Amino acid sequence: MGYFLAGDLGGTKTLLALYAITGQGYALVREQRFACSGYDDFSGIIADFLRGSEQRPRMAAFGVAGPVGGGKVRMTNLGWLIDKEGLRERFGFSEVLLLNDLVAVAESVSILQPEDLVVVNGGTPVPQGSMAVLAPGTGLGEAYLCWNGTGYSAYPSEGGHVDFAPTSEMEQGLLSFLRAEHGHVSYELVCSGKGIPNIYRYLTQGAGMQVPPDLQEALDAVTDITPVLVAQALEKEGKVARLAMEIFFSVLAAEAGNMALKFLATGGLYLGGGMLPRLLSVFDSKRFMERFVGKGRMAGILSTIPVRIITTEKAGLNGAALAAFRAMTALN
Repeated sequence: MGYFLAGDLGGTKTLLALYAITGQGYALVREQRFACSGYDDFSGIIADFLRGSEQRPRMAAFGVAGPVGGGKVRMTNLGWLIDKEGLRERFGFSEVLLLNDLVAVAESVSILQPEDLVVVNGGTPVPQGSMAVLAPGTGLGEAYLCWNGTGYSAYPSEGGHVDFAPTSEMEQGLLSFLRAEHGHVSYELVCSGKGIPNIYRYLTQGAGMQVPPDLQEALDAVTDITPVLVAQALEKEGKVARLAMEIFFSVLAAEAGNMALKFLATGGLYLGGGMLPRLLSVFDSKRFMERFVGKGRMAGILSTIPVRIITTEKAGLNGAALAAFRAMTALN
């Protein structure tokens, strides 16, 4: 029996899991979550996970939040440098696979179960059609899948950093507000963990909307204001919070439509990341699809594309595990 290690490295947390090869494929042995803030580098996390373990993994695959090149990846929102050769030598792996985190999520699409998904648009998937994955989390990740003749291959994209294109006067005001602070304004600045706070600041500081005193008090008491705004958006008096959520989802839908067109994702578009499952209470699928298909003459094509929200937080981990299993099987 052989073992392999898989991981999903984000800007704030890391999931590691050990798997055993079985006669039917592979099976989970154990997994553990780590807060990245407690470590200086990724090697320390692996060392803690493997400390005292009798099972020694032969292969490892990690989905990492950053662009991969030359066997290395610098994590975009954390700054850690992950070097596959350094990890291989330190921990005795025969091979280390480094995947962009959204490539890892994309790898998992083929093994997602119905309970892992929320249907936004049923659509009519085209067999062997390309697919796209868009994931707001600490950043805004994007990836796509193309049919290779026998199955799907996943590819990375840094599309979350392209220029944010407003399509309304309100969004134009948001762009001007953020441009004054950042210069370049990407979709990530609007559609990610930092996006909702940015939108809220624009509405209150740039557009001058008033905030109820009790809401301001609640916001002042927390570091992450998004959960407070989500709760407030559901209240009758939550006008500012509700508008912030509407703008967030509107821009996200527009960029999802952009992706669907760029990659002609007739096989489906998947929305992943850690944020969306926590925002489902304020998600309006009808309004989302109106913005998604709002591309003029392309509306007909977009209306046929299946759209799903990935609700499992382990999509990236599962995709990395699948990639490791395939690579390990090829070595045998």
